[in-house]
Amino acid sequence: MFRIIWRLFFILVCGYLFIEWFPITYPFHFADILVGPIIYPLEFFAASLAFFFGLVISLQLFRWFFQLTLKKVKQKRSNR
Repeated sequence: MFRIIWRLFFILVCGYLFIEWFPITYPFHFADILVGPIIYPLEFFAASLAFFFGLVISLQLFRWFFQLTLKKVKQKRSNR
């Protein structure tokens, strides 16, 4: 249970860091999305890493939850 809570916290932190580090200015212009990584490459790289690690941990947690659900469904079918 502690591992799940730790992963959820890590996903939350990665999402926050991605939002903070991704170079978007307001008002939003599409050209800023294209030029931002060129002007601020370090922030873009850090945001990309945070997004990637958050995505990997989310997919692992989703896979675990999906396997647990399938196991419960199979267990209910075998009891019948």
